[in-house]
Amino acid sequence: MAFAAHRLVRPAFVAVAVTGALAGCAAEEVVALAPIAPAAAPRRGAAPARRAARLEAGPQPPMRVLLGGSVRGRPIEATVFEGGGGCVLILGGIHGDEPVSSALVGRLADHLEARPEARFGKRVVLIPRANPDGLAAATRWNANGVDLNRNFPTGNFTAGRRHGAAPLSEPESRALAGAIARYAPSCVVSVHGPLECIDADGGAASRALAQRMASVSPLPLNDLPELSGSLGTYAGSELRLKMITYELDRSNPPTRRADDYFAPHLRALLVAVQEG
Repeated sequence: MAFAAHRLVRPAFVAVAVTGALAGCAAEEVVALAPIAPAAAPRRGAAPARRAARLEAGPQPPMRVLLGGSVRGRPIEATVFEGGGGCVLILGGIHGDEPVSSALVGRLADHLEARPEARFGKRVVLIPRANPDGLAAATRWNANGVDLNRNFPTGNFTAGRRHGAAPLSEPESRALAGAIARYAPSCVVSVHGPLECIDADGGAASRALAQRMASVSPLPLNDLPELSGSLGTYAGSELRLKMITYELDRSNPPTRRADDYFAPHLRALLVAVQEG
């Protein structure tokens, strides 16, 4: 895909790092949400033709895409809603001690399945559980003790015990970088907690989107610093995508009225789907 290749060109060392690190990723598997056997590999050119035919037929049910596996072998999956008007990628749970972020992205998947018009004709890629081992253990890090949000190939990457020995040293960060390379989104939203703000990386277009999201969200804008090896720095500064870090609080929605809690945040994410 020429667009994806262009996005991975700047800077040169980033392209090399991503290409080399992703070469060892597990083969991608795509299955429908219903349990069916994976189809045989399509002939060259057949997959785009089938996708175009599906889009002509109207809104499609989501597909579950296996992006890779965690250190302990748990699947890292995306829910993909097909569309022809661009692509937005939204993820949660990159820090395992922020389960509310995973829950919000899961709610968004349910909403988009029930209301296809809310996709605005776009391909929407949702990754609710970016760090499944950390979520299972309720720890910030993956099973190797690495903060995945410090493990991306950025100009300010620093190796260390919590950052990893090298960019994309972790299977989870390789799976996320691979998803960005494959789907070539124009916008990435990473849902976090507990800083209770909306932060933009990647320039004026990201800031304008963050302002629109803040207009329907209870969260204020806040310009957070660029951190070593973070996804925000990678997608926003290195790849020049619209990049939003959406920081919730640390509340546990089941102890509150969950619908009331999630509703304004869903509205903000739908703005990102529409305008990202």
